[in-house]
Amino acid sequence: MGPIKAIATGLLKSPVFFGRATRSEFWWFAPIAIVPPIWVGNEVAWDKFEFWGIWRVGLLMLAALPLISAGYRRLQDAGEDGYQIVFPFMPCIILWVTYQCLFWFSWGTAFVGIGFFIGLIALLVLIPAYVFALFVSFMTIGPTIRLLILPSQQGSNAHGPNPIEVPS
Repeated sequence: MGPIKAIATGLLKSPVFFGRATRSEFWWFAPIAIVPPIWVGNEVAWDKFEFWGIWRVGLLMLAALPLISAGYRRLQDAGEDGYQIVFPFMPCIILWVTYQCLFWFSWGTAFVGIGFFIGLIALLVLIPAYVFALFVSFMTIGPTIRLLILPSQQGSNAHGPNPIEVPS
């Protein structure tokens, strides 16, 4: 599959999380699909606190949907479980939730007079969580990329026929 067809297929199959995607389909599409999440991540004001800021994460997930979908189908083509594509993103989500909890717990109890101590305890929990999440991130990105590089599983698998071997 050439680059133009791979990009068109990736865009058309953005909401599709079933079936298979060949290596060329994924790797021609991935450099294009990574641009929107990076752009959204840079443009959204992450330092402004609102009620959980959930719309920011939702917007980022929406921008990353084509890339996650293509990766999901690519893993299924290699005979792996597609859900593994989210493993490298999980530390970011965990850190965001813990940061939001720290902010809301320390803000809500500041008027009671014990907010400082709760904030201090939360920091003692958050610092190791950040280190652990960074470590887990690095440990999951490598194996996930290795799975994305694997060749297509020969013949049909549980996710459908091999897109390269489909008879005309």
